[in-house]
Amino acid sequence: MEDLENTLEAIDEALDADEVDEALRLAKRARKEFPAEPEVHLLLGDALLACDEMHEARRAYEEAARLAPESPDALASLAWAHYQLTDFDAARTVAQRSNELHANALATSILGRLAERAAKLEDANRLAQRAHALDPDTYPLPMRISEEEFRDVVSEALDRLPEEFRRALDGEVAVLVEPVPSVEILKSEDPPWDPELLGLYVGVPLPKREVSLAAPKLPDIVYLFQRNLEHVATDREELVEQIAVTVYHEVGHYLGYDDDELDERGIG
Repeated sequence: MEDLENTLEAIDEALDADEVDEALRLAKRARKEFPAEPEVHLLLGDALLACDEMHEARRAYEEAARLAPESPDALASLAWAHYQLTDFDAARTVAQRSNELHANALATSILGRLAERAAKLEDANRLAQRAHALDPDTYPLPMRISEEEFRDVVSEALDRLPEEFRRALDGEVAVLVEPVPSVEILKSEDPPWDPELLGLYVGVPLPKREVSLAAPKLPDIVYLFQRNLEHVATDREELVEQIAVTVYHEVGHYLGYDDDELDERGIG
């Protein structure tokens, strides 16, 4: 089994170094050599996930869970893949089973996010605290604020945008706040958008529009997702900054800038 251990270590090292193509190559080779080893399929799922191959990652995690049905790690990873692919009922069932076998931060965090989606904020906060206790570095506590205060924070964040971007928000692009992205929004792409999406621009970018004499249509939309944004800030200033950066990138897509151009320009 020394070859197996060396192989698993090499895949882990490639993933840690963000060498995802190499990790995927090694994992696929390992699957051929050790098809009955659940850890191989688990790492293959991790490599596929890193390559944004979500459907294939879920299949790898399903095989790992089949081979090791009592493994909380395999089940938590499978629950995460279900969650990412918006199969929320399956994610809940598998995450609960994972936690029954052994309480772990990933499964607990997934259950907390699902509670947010169900508008069960008290349950979500309890689960967030439990995930934080299990793994404080990976799962910091969300910064909860009221809907009214969040809108005040959004207004402050918009004032930090460059003038060109503020002008776009003056009648051309509307900013709408939602608690979490709806299933319809998430499934507008395949694979779906990440359920932990911070913001999203919906509309037709300026460079792709045709000149028309038709009556003006409704403005394009930048969605902001409050619960997700609360998870990436530890205080009010961080929240303002994260919202400003999120809107900056989404309005930038409306204006026709790509991500590299936006990063180069900076929020100013």
